[in-house]
Formats: sequence, C-alpha cells, structure tokens
Amino acid sequence: MSFNDLPDNCLWKIFENANGVIDLIRWSKVCSRWSNLITPKLNRVKYLQLIHSYEVDYIDANSLWINHVTNWNDYNLIESFPNIKIIKTASLLPYKSYNLPEIVKNNPQIKGLIGMDKLRKDGYLENIEMCAANLISIIKSFRPDQLKQVRCFYLHPNDLPSFIEYFPNLKRLNIELNKADGVFYNGPNLSSLKILEVGTTNFFDQFTGFHFMDFCPSLESAFFRCWAEDIYVDESVKNYNLRDLVIECHSNCFSWATLQRLLSKFPNLHHLRIRGIGVIKDSKLEELVKLLPELKILDLRKYKNVNHKSADFLSKYCIKENRSIVIYHNCKNEPTEWPKLVNTHEQIVYGFDFMKHCFYKNSVAFRSH
Repeated sequence: MSFNDLPDNCLWKIFENANGVIDLIRWSKVCSRWSNLITPKLNRVKYLQLIHSYEVDYIDANSLWINHVTNWNDYNLIESFPNIKIIKTASLLPYKSYNLPEIVKNNPQIKGLIGMDKLRKDGYLENIEMCAANLISIIKSFRPDQLKQVRCFYLHPNDLPSFIEYFPNLKRLNIELNKADGVFYNGPNLSSLKILEVGTTNFFDQFTGFHFMDFCPSLESAFFRCWAEDIYVDESVKNYNLRDLVIECHSNCFSWATLQRLLSKFPNLHHLRIRGIGVIKDSKLEELVKLLPELKILDLRKYKNVNHKSADFLSKYCIKENRSIVIYHNCKNEPTEWPKLVNTHEQIVYGFDFMKHCFYKNSVAFRSH
C-alpha cells in the first residue's frame, strides 16, 4: 500500500504527530488532500516563540518555536500561520532576514508582544493590546488606555499609580514587585481589572500585595507569590466578585489567624489553591471550608498532613451540609480529570481564562523573562 492509499484518519494521525515545521509546510503543498489535513494544525498556532539554541524549529500544541537564526522568509510566516496572535521578540538579537516591525504593523491580528525589541516607533504598536516588558520606561510608546493585558517586570510600587492612570481599563495585570517592602499603594482604582497576578523578586519584611488587591473591586481571579515576614490584610474590605485564588508563600508569615482574615474577604470564592503555608492541617479543614460557603475546588497538594483521611472527613462534612467540594491532596501531578495543558510559562496569553492558564498549572508566568 502506498502512502497515498492510507485513509484520511490515518494520514491525519501521522500529520498530527509530526512537529517539524519545514516538513509540515512542505507536505501541505503536496496536494489539496494533504493540505486539508495539515492546515488545521498550522491554523491552531497562536504563539510564536524563539529558541535561543540551535534546536530544529517545531510546533507544540498552539505554539510555533523558531530558532533565533532561522530565516523567517523561508516560511512565508504569516501566510503559513495566519492566526498568530502573540510574538516573543528577540531583544538581544539583531534582525536577520525578517522585518519584525513591518510584520507587526501590517498584520493587525497580532495583538501581543513579549519583549519590545526595536518596536518602539509610532505606528508599529497601534494594534497591540497585550504586552510583556519593562513598560515603565516605554509607556509613552502606547496610546493611553491601549493595553488590556500587561506583564510588567521589576515594578516599584511608587510607579504603579501613574501606570494605572495611563491604562485605566486593564483586564489582566501580572506584575513582579521590586523593592516593595512595606510600600502601600496610593493611586486610582483598577475598576475594570478581572485578573491580578502579583509576585515578588526578593524577601520582604511586610508584603502589601493584598492591600493593592483592595483597589480592584471587579476582580474575579488572583494569584499571589511572596516571600515575607509579615502579611498585611485589611479584612474590612470585601470582594464579592472573586471566584479563583492561588496563594504561594515561601516563608512562615501566614498564621492561621492571618489566613482566616484573608479568606474572609472573599465569601463567594469557588476555587482555592494554597502552597507553602504551613498552617493548613486536618484539624483546620472544617474551619476553612466554613469560611468559604461557595467553595467548589480546594487544592492542597504537597501538604503531607492533608491526606485521604482529610478527603474522607470533607466528604462526610459535605454530605451533612449538602455541599459539593473536591479536595486535591498529596499528589505531584495534576489530577487526571483536569484538562491536559501544555506546561509552558506564558507571560501573556490570548484570552482571559485564569483557570486554564494559572489555576490548573503547577507554575504560572512569573518565571522566565
């Protein structure tokens, strides 16, 4: 039997398991039948990522990974991958045989940039809505209120008020606080913000990220990673919109009383994931779920003292109280019933699905720059 005699479902399986970019593009030009089977795979690509080594270019899920020395013209990039939405630029590398500013300017479907590179001239950035960079120094490269999603590196809290004033309608803000020890936010509300992700670059005596959160009245999802001796919490300010919360704390700053005060601020919370807080014990489990009457998912993996007995206890409690809560405990991998996701550290993402891009992953976009 020749290769062309294979039924479509067999050919499709072969093409789906092939990741080499050059091979897939060449095969898509063999005939209309092969093109129809391969094109959906190329159309799924929304991210263009750079490989800073000499690996072969490849496709992984919805990402195109290109070697930093690849000639983009060989691929007819936008023609082959018409749905690219986000490009990671090469801030430390010269342009080779491609003109990235022209690509961004002439293809309005490109909405996001990771790193700014040489794309700072007026007109090149007019379609951009998502950006990951050290934005304070180049804020005027954008129109006021242009950006909807931002990942900002090494941000000092004193720069936040002017930043928020310039982009008042942000939907997602991912910031890494630097030299923010005990500094309180004093600026305008982020009235449109739906997703907030806050990390710290060093150890603080006092972490005030939860105070900043109080200026986000419409917030629905939040992630916090901190190293601190003390946590500031004002339990008098409630957020009735928050549904998803992830807390990663790598110090002993959280007492049980502090955690109670924090969680009492979010009475309508549905999904909670906690890492590193040493006060979570089986004996406190009932108190925790009573604080959160709408809780549906409780992720306490990596806590050795929360185990199958804890799950049995919670199950009995739910039957008695007519509630449904799923608890995850003492397992390294993501549960089998969770969606199968590529475990990449996206600094910006196309869309605003916090559960997909943050809660359901072991790590989120605070890591690589």
